[in-house]
Amino acid sequence: MPNFGRVVEVLIGNKKFSNADFTLEGTVPFDNDPLPNESEIKIWNLSNDTIAQLKRGQTAMVNAGYRGDIGLILHGFVSKVITKREGVDRVTSIYVLDSDDITKREVDIAYKNSTLASYILKDMARQLGLPIGQFELNQDYRYEEGYTAKGEVTKVISDVAADCGTSAYVNKGKLYIRNLRIGADDVFSLSSDTGLIGSPETFEEENFKGFTIHSQLQYRVTTASVIDLKSSIFKGRVHVRSGSHKFSNTGNFTTEVEAILP
Repeated sequence: MPNFGRVVEVLIGNKKFSNADFTLEGTVPFDNDPLPNESEIKIWNLSNDTIAQLKRGQTAMVNAGYRGDIGLILHGFVSKVITKREGVDRVTSIYVLDSDDITKREVDIAYKNSTLASYILKDMARQLGLPIGQFELNQDYRYEEGYTAKGEVTKVISDVAADCGTSAYVNKGKLYIRNLRIGADDVFSLSSDTGLIGSPETFEEENFKGFTIHSQLQYRVTTASVIDLKSSIFKGRVHVRSGSHKFSNTGNFTTEVEAILP
């Protein structure tokens, strides 16, 4: 995939900013936990009137890719807007959470004996108010002696999902409770011909082995994406755990991921 014809569209409220008209730069992270990720988008030399119209709480979306093939890499809400001088330029940094700020939502609920984890997780999802993108447990753990959900809702979700051997994460404004290695995800073939940059780097943890992979920006890749990797050190299937998209007019236009083996 040649690295030309870059397209970036930033939509905030009723405003649209394109890399054809503005100097843009941004980092959009994604991972496999339920805490919302915060992205940063920079736009150079906006007018005072435009800056005044950018406000906390507005819906924000970013589409990115190459001419004729672009897609959504971010959907969330503006958390803050900061404008600073950098030499002769004025740079506005727009921070975007990929869901409402759900970290402050807390509960104190006691569940009766023999309650299933699926019941608790769906109840916690309602507490968050997020739509469920996918819900599939490795096992539906039964709390024979009951369960007390107390504290931050996101922590309760993480703990209960872990008891089921399952990941829970927020992505593009939706809650996903699922195994990263199992799902009806599209498979993306990645090689030097389709955007792979350099050679993947191996990593090994207590329960996981995998690769850190760099590629040209690919909007199709996000948490739980399936990649058929073809490189000099490995050929086979991996599953994305976390990563980030980075875009700019002339600098970084890449996707970096940590991907685990089946």
